Parts: sequence; structure tokens; C-alpha cells
Amino acid sequence: MVDIDWDYWVSRPYVYTWQAAALIQGINPKKIKFPVRDAAGELHFERANFGDAYPEFKLKLDLLTEHAWIQNFSAQNMRVDFKRFLYWAYHIQKWPFPAELASFAQSLSLDALVEPVDESDNAMRESERNSLHLIWALRELLKEHRYGKTDRELIYFLSKTYSSQPSFKRLALEMKFAEAQAVVGAIES
Repeated sequence: MVDIDWDYWVSRPYVYTWQAAALIQGINPKKIKFPVRDAAGELHFERANFGDAYPEFKLKLDLLTEHAWIQNFSAQNMRVDFKRFLYWAYHIQKWPFPAELASFAQSLSLDALVEPVDESDNAMRESERNSLHLIWALRELLKEHRYGKTDRELIYFLSKTYSSQPSFKRLALEMKFAEAQAVVGAIES
């Protein structure tokens, strides 16, 4: 779409996941009615905003959401670090991009995206890593629970049992499980 203000979007440090998925397809996020979130945390869009592009948009959004924590471009509140996401989508996933966005993504380097780390950051990351180890250890123990045979069953059970707790929303649990699995998998390999 020619009506996208690319300068505006590439200057944004963070965008919503659905905005990122729309932009890489050349869909102007400002033309999409803000999605509605159901009780399980799932986003629902008016398909009329997408025309025939909805299935591809949804596929990109799902992949983006699944990889956000693992690939280190996740931000809080369903947002992504836009430059890190673009780097991943363009250089690693090799998704097709609109020409204007492709030229920007092509210029991104991983070294420029890595921020200097100070000691307090290291302590926080170590604490977070320990928490992820604990999450994965508990996940392994819960495989014996009648609702814990699969991650999907356990996530559903936890999100329903602790529905008043924001950290137990389905999407938050999926991301934490994926992140915990990635951290433990990196150590074991």
C-alpha cells in the first residue's frame, strides 16, 4: 500500500505484534480497526480490514508471537522491539517485505542492535534465567498432573484456574514456557 508513512513506522522503537505483522505485508496498521481481545487473551480482527491478505497476516502474526521471546525481540504488552523484529524477519526468516521496508531492514546489523550490558543487567538476567529454570523444572514435574500431559493442556488449566492473575493469561504462559524451554535447551546442548 502506498499510503504507509514508512518514516513514521521505522522511527518507532516498539510496535504491537499485529502492527509488525501488517507492516511486513504492506498493510497500513492505521487502517486496521484495533483488535478485540477475548478472555483467553486471543486477538480478534475484523477480516474486512485485510481483504484476501488475512490468512497470510494471521500466519505471520502467529509465527512472530511464537518467536518473540526466543529470538529476543519481545517487549511488554504484546509489543516487539521493531528493529530487532525486522532483523529477524528479513535476515533470518527471509520473509518478503515491501520495498521501502526491505531497504531499511537490509541496513540493520545485529551488532548495532546489541546494547551494552552493565552489571545490574547481568544480575537481572541471571535472576531471570534462574526463574526460567524453575518454570521449566515445575513444568516437567507437572507432566504427571492429569491436565499437564501437554503444554497446551497445562496452559489451558493454569489460565482457567488462575484467571484473575495477569501472568497466567494464555499468551503470557505460552511465552514463558517457550522462553524457559529455549534457555534450558541452550544449556543442555
